[in-house]
Amino acid sequence: MDNNEKIYSFLKSNGFELIEKDTSAFFGDYYDTFSNGFFQLRFSSSKSFETVDIRSNQPNESWYDLALVKALLYDEKNLNNVTFIEEHRSFLQKKLTNIAELFSDVDYPATKKRLEELGNERAEQMFPGMRK
Repeated sequence: MDNNEKIYSFLKSNGFELIEKDTSAFFGDYYDTFSNGFFQLRFSSSKSFETVDIRSNQPNESWYDLALVKALLYDEKNLNNVTFIEEHRSFLQKKLTNIAELFSDVDYPATKKRLEELGNERAEQMFPGMRK
């Protein structure tokens, strides 16, 4: 069982279902989207660069890099560290309950605001002085 199969199995055992799947014949690119009814997780690979993104199930919501959710939960200050796919998988398994709370209907508005702030902070750290 490869690493994605392990995390997919974990998600399915925690009430998630695969709602979208696409695999390209080129470069091994893919995306797999899971939902538990409250939020979605998208595992993807583009040109061998793997990412995990998250969004609320509410209509027209943006995707957020799972690294921002990790930074939010762990109060990380250095936001431009690269997060490897293995770290994302481990983080999901350890903190799924906490992530679910952040994306609950009650907490999501504050979560969304904070994720947007963290995204802006990360951009500022990665590209100092590049204000809009």
